[in-house]
Amino acid sequence: MGTVVVSEQVLSSLRPSKGFKNHQEGTAITCVDFDDTGEWLITSGEDESLQLYDCILGKHKKTLYSKKYGIDLARFTHRSTNVIYSSTKDDDTLRYLSLHDNVYIRYFRGHKKRVISLDMSPLDDQFISGGLDNSVRLWDLRSSTCQGLLNISTPCLAVFDPTGIIFAVASHPLSSILLYDLRNYDKEPFSTFSLNDDGFLSKISYPPRMPDWIKLEFSNDGKLILIGTRGEGHYLLDAFSGELQSRLTGHVPVNSDPKSITSGDVCFTPDGRYIIGASGDKNVVIWDTKQINRSKSLTPVQILNSGNIGPAKVVTFNPRKMMLVTANNTLAFWLSENY
Repeated sequence: MGTVVVSEQVLSSLRPSKGFKNHQEGTAITCVDFDDTGEWLITSGEDESLQLYDCILGKHKKTLYSKKYGIDLARFTHRSTNVIYSSTKDDDTLRYLSLHDNVYIRYFRGHKKRVISLDMSPLDDQFISGGLDNSVRLWDLRSSTCQGLLNISTPCLAVFDPTGIIFAVASHPLSSILLYDLRNYDKEPFSTFSLNDDGFLSKISYPPRMPDWIKLEFSNDGKLILIGTRGEGHYLLDAFSGELQSRLTGHVPVNSDPKSITSGDVCFTPDGRYIIGASGDKNVVIWDTKQINRSKSLTPVQILNSGNIGPAKVVTFNPRKMMLVTANNTLAFWLSENY
């Protein structure tokens, strides 16, 4: 798994090479996250457990439980031994955990309903959360006190851009993406984009209905914003102008259950050129952003067969290695035999 240039040829050679069933049988994996080095991977699941994996050795290393509070949206901090995650019962506190000795380092209280997005700053120890309580909160690992609060009129997803200076807030009910400067977050957003795709959506249902948004991500160069949905199209926007660059089609929707909260079934490759998504027909599809055209619609350039592991509900690409990970009830490491 050395350094390899991402290309369509390399991506098309990825195959599920190793499967893990460390979460309780019959329960879904809801979140997958790599550490900064790409050497460690953490999963959280409906069985209220965290599972830690060594990506270099391809081995499961540790199981940790959070039966009292529930667990979702586990995220590595910038230390491979520490994670933050959201609670799913008792309260909606965010928890900062040492994987080394299974001890809580700090609690972050403030959300009054379930947290649906959680993202670490790429720069430092700040992180951002969005909840069903219509709030977006800024935090710092060094303090249990909320560092900043935005009251939005709807539930929102929130993520940092690659610089860590800007963060985006996406509201599905408003069909809007708001961009804030971290240094002036208490002021109005410096850009607000609206996403309208009624022409396409009216072919699926009338009146047209925008499917729920479940994923928000910047490309690594900061030029594109990806919005993953529960429906038949994901969306790619210009991060500067907000212009719709393309609608991503050609997949079968996977996460159709409105109650399910996952880390998303679509993601960028580390170079930002390709987008990889799950499909309900047990396939993984690949879109090439360089093929954006006037029709504003992208179809897959490659379709990968998942074999007997079933359709993925979570898709994540290793930030440092040529390695794709998909998850449903099984965690699968996808590797290339040729690269």
